Amino acid sequence: MKALLILGMQVDLLPGGPAEVPDSQELVAIINSLAPSYDMVVAANFDQPADHVVFAANHLWRRPGQTIPINGRPVLLQHINCVPGSFGAEMIPGLKIGQPAFTALMGSDKQLPPHSAFFDENKDRETGLAAFFASQNVSKIDIAGMPLEGEVQHSFEDAISLGFQAKILVEACRGRMVNTSTHD
Repeated sequence: MKALLILGMQVDLLPGGPAEVPDSQELVAIINSLAPSYDMVVAANFDQPADHVVFAANHLWRRPGQTIPINGRPVLLQHINCVPGSFGAEMIPGLKIGQPAFTALMGSDKQLPPHSAFFDENKDRETGLAAFFASQNVSKIDIAGMPLEGEVQHSFEDAISLGFQAKILVEACRGRMVNTSTHD
């Protein structure tokens, strides 16, 4: 069975949102055209509590774009985004994919930065996606969504390491170019 895995297709990642990914609105039409050719569509959404460790607002004197060590690894701090129950955490309006067969939640543990559709940072928390795919006999996964250089790339790597045949649909992905330099 072959699945389309869409990541981060949420309002807060649209242009003007707090976790903006440039040109992300273009993905709606692309994903809508791709979805019917798959056995199932699965989503991976950011689901980060407002007091999440990756939000700059939760670190005194820090701002989005700065990098600090968290759990022994450098983490790029962000604006608060994709908080459960908020409008920004909802799927982007206009997506015509029906109800996803499964929705993996990335970043639900406030102490662990999101990593991929399969795991949070350090693989300390599974999202349940691998078990769902196994229960549905999914062997091939095409990945779309955003951000390409982060969770999309990590999801591809994790899928391969878990034994799935995986491919990133680059034309159906967008990335954010984050300027991490600080200016005084």
